[in-house]
Amino acid sequence: MNDRTTTPAPEDLLAAIWKDILGADEVGPDDDFFSLGGDSLLALQVIGAAQEQGLALSLLDLFRNPTPRGACQALAAAGPAAEGRAADLLGPLDRARVPDDAEDAFPCARLQLGLIYESLVSDGAFYLDVISRTVNRPLDPEALRAALDRLSRRHPALRTRFDLGTFSEPMQLVLRDAPIPLTTDDHQGLDEATATARYEATMADLGRPYDPERAPLLRVHAARLGPDAFRLSYSFHHAILDGWSEAVFFNELVRCYAASLAGEHLDLPEPVPYAEFVRLERESAADPASARHFVGLKELLPAQRTAGVEAPDHHKVSAAVPADDARRLDALAAASGLPVKSLLLAAACAAVGAAWETATPVVGLLLNGRPERTGADVTLGLFLNQLPVRLDLTGATWRTAGRLALDAENDLLPHRRFPHSEVRRLLGHNPFEVTFNYVRFHPRDALLASGLLAVEEDMRDHTSLPVRIEALNETAGSGLTLHVTADVTRCGTDLPADLLTRLLAAVHALATSPDGPAAVR
Repeated sequence: MNDRTTTPAPEDLLAAIWKDILGADEVGPDDDFFSLGGDSLLALQVIGAAQEQGLALSLLDLFRNPTPRGACQALAAAGPAAEGRAADLLGPLDRARVPDDAEDAFPCARLQLGLIYESLVSDGAFYLDVISRTVNRPLDPEALRAALDRLSRRHPALRTRFDLGTFSEPMQLVLRDAPIPLTTDDHQGLDEATATARYEATMADLGRPYDPERAPLLRVHAARLGPDAFRLSYSFHHAILDGWSEAVFFNELVRCYAASLAGEHLDLPEPVPYAEFVRLERESAADPASARHFVGLKELLPAQRTAGVEAPDHHKVSAAVPADDARRLDALAAASGLPVKSLLLAAACAAVGAAWETATPVVGLLLNGRPERTGADVTLGLFLNQLPVRLDLTGATWRTAGRLALDAENDLLPHRRFPHSEVRRLLGHNPFEVTFNYVRFHPRDALLASGLLAVEEDMRDHTSLPVRIEALNETAGSGLTLHVTADVTRCGTDLPADLLTRLLAAVHALATSPDGPAAVR
C-alpha cells in the first residue's frame, strides 16, 4: 500500500494561496488576481507565501501573468530565481566609525536623502506627518507604554537616526535603545472650546521639527476621551516611514495594546531588514538596462515648469467619489481584469491632460520597492519611488486607457527601484509636475472592521511636490475619496479645485461609459 502524500501541483498551490490572502470563496486556474481584489501590497504576501512553498514567483511574473496558470507558465519559463540578501554595505573605515550605541548602520536610501534635504531647507516644515485617530478602548498609559516599547524593539526604523557627516556617505544608524516619547492627557468633561484648544496645542507640539540626526524620529500622545475611548496622536519624520509603514505601525500598536488589555499576547510575523531594500536600490541604480530605459524616453518626457523664488503655498481639496460610481468602478475592474488603481490612474491622466491641454499627459506614479520576501509587507521604512508614466489618450476609450495605464505600470516594474533622482540626472530635467498615488491600507481596514478604530482621522502632512493627486480607498471606512494638493504660488489658485472637478468627472465617465472616449473638459 502506498501512503505517500501527493504534492499539489503549482497551479493548485497558487490558487490556494490566492484564496487565503484575497479572501476569495474559490480560485480557479484562470481566475484573475486583480479581478479578485489583488494589488501590489497583497502581491507581496502572495509572493512570500509562494516562495515558502518553493515557487520563485516575482512581482513582474504576477503582474504580467495574473492567473495561477499564467504565473506558473512564467515560472517554468524563467527557471529558479537567484537568492539575494543584503551584504555588509559598509567599508572597513565606515564600519570602524559606527558608535557603540548603534546596533546596525547602513547607507541611506535615495529618497530618504531627498526628504531629509527638503526637510532641512524648509526648517523642518516638509515631510513631517502628524496624525490623530480615536481608539475604541480604555486608556491605560502603562499598557500603551509597553506596546510602544515592544514595537520599538521589533522595528529598527523606530530607533533610527541619520548621520550626514561622519561617514564617507550619509548613513542611518539603528540605536540599541531609543524610547518613543509618550505624553498623556485627560479630556473627559471638557467643554468643546477647551477640548479643541487642548487638541490643537497637542498637534502643534507633535508638529515640532525633528532633527534627523537624533532618534527616535517619532513622538506619541494619548488623550482620554471617556471610559472606553482615547485619542491617539503621533508624528514622525517621513524619512523613516512611508504611508504603508505608518498603517502597519498603527495597526500593530493598537492590536498589541488591545491584546495586552485582554491579557493576551499577539504573535506578529518577522519583518525583513530594511537594509535589504537599500541593497536592492543600489543594485538597480547601477543597472544599465534601467538607465537605457529612461534615456530612451527623453524625447517623450518634456521638461516641466521649475519652481519660482516665492515660498510654496500648498492648498488641498478633497471629495468623496459617489457610492454608485465607486461600485461601478469595482464592477468594471472585476469584469475587465484591471486593478482599480489602473482605472483611477487613467482618470487622473485624463484630468491632467485636460488641465494641461495635452493628449499625452505625463504623471509621476508612486511605486513601492519592497523586497519580494516573506515579511516585507510588515517592514517599517521608506520604500517609495516616483517614476514617469506617459499615456497617449488619442482616440482611446476609458477601458483602453485603463489597460494602457496597467501596461505602463508593468513596463516600470523591472525599474521600480531605479531612483527618481537618477532619472532626473539622466534626462537633465524633471519629467513630471503631477504625482499620482493610489492608497488602500488593508491594515487600517482591518482595524475599522474589528471596531477598534473610529472612522474619523486627522492627517496633516506637508510635501514639496508641486501637484499631488491621491486616491484613498477604504472599504470599511470613508469609501473612495480623491484629494488634490497643489502649490498655488506655482500653479495658480484655481488649479486644485479645477483639477478635482475634472478628476471627479473623469471617474464618473469611466464608471458609467467605459467604452466612451477617455476625455474630460
